[in-house]
Amino acid sequence: MNTRQLQHFIALIENASLSAAAEAVHLSQPALSRSIRALEEQLNVPLFTRTDRRLRPTPYALAWEATARRMLMNENEGKRLLQRMQTGESGRVALGMGSSLMDELICPLLDTMLRDLPEVQVKFSVDTSAPLLNMLRSRQIDLFVGDASIARYQQDLVVESLFTCGFAWYASSQHPLAQTKNSDIAMLKAWPMVIAAGYFDPAIIEHMETLYGFTSGLYEHFGVLSNDFQLVHHLMRSSNAILIATDISMLEALAAGTVVKLHVTPPLAITLTLGILRLTDRELPPVCERVMTLIRERFRLAEIRRTQITGR
Repeated sequence: MNTRQLQHFIALIENASLSAAAEAVHLSQPALSRSIRALEEQLNVPLFTRTDRRLRPTPYALAWEATARRMLMNENEGKRLLQRMQTGESGRVALGMGSSLMDELICPLLDTMLRDLPEVQVKFSVDTSAPLLNMLRSRQIDLFVGDASIARYQQDLVVESLFTCGFAWYASSQHPLAQTKNSDIAMLKAWPMVIAAGYFDPAIIEHMETLYGFTSGLYEHFGVLSNDFQLVHHLMRSSNAILIATDISMLEALAAGTVVKLHVTPPLAITLTLGILRLTDRELPPVCERVMTLIRERFRLAEIRRTQITGR
């Protein structure tokens, strides 16, 4: 049976008159009669009897009515679901990004999706670019936001570069070095040093090692390595730790006045470009495009916010 036969059956149940039912479904009376006879043959039971020029439902029809209505409703709901999937208003998306983007991207993005796309199911992974790349290639996620340089020379990846970050040294606004106009690496080493150690392009690591004379290797000079920015901010508040991190990860704290950017000589003249990364050969559902549009908008707003806070 098909949806039209179900519609014809319900029309006869509701109207009882063949002519009224035919008019309701925009069919001729003979065509409606043929449809109902075909349905009776498929079900192998009589559905209507003619009495006093009226069609009356049989006990079989009355017993089957709820099922028919449910089948019709499910059909309509299925069509609605597919239509909303086509517009990106429904569906599933799996994505990831690093915890350094919690304030500027992750939380605002999820807030917007929960409010504006309530029928979209989100699977969210917080990790650094290298593990997220592995998850992308194993198709555990559809896309991720991370270091665009990781896609260099990778033919299976599509990258859309969206935001260029700078690096700097940061400390609590109450730190003894907070007001120092010209610090050097020796002064910084007098305090616990923390690095937000996610994925770093080898060229960035080499630059920092050369710039500050970290001959034994970059990470050997830091007391704590963590990609959890909740922990990093706690350490800055509680232990006078000094942090090296991207500017986008510090915007919220800078705006609140709880963190300051240290004036260190020589300064870190390096950048990191963040972008959306996905697989070249994977066709993503429309909901992913909706999510990518939201990510682009969040980065646009972060650029404006950075200019307001840092003046650049």
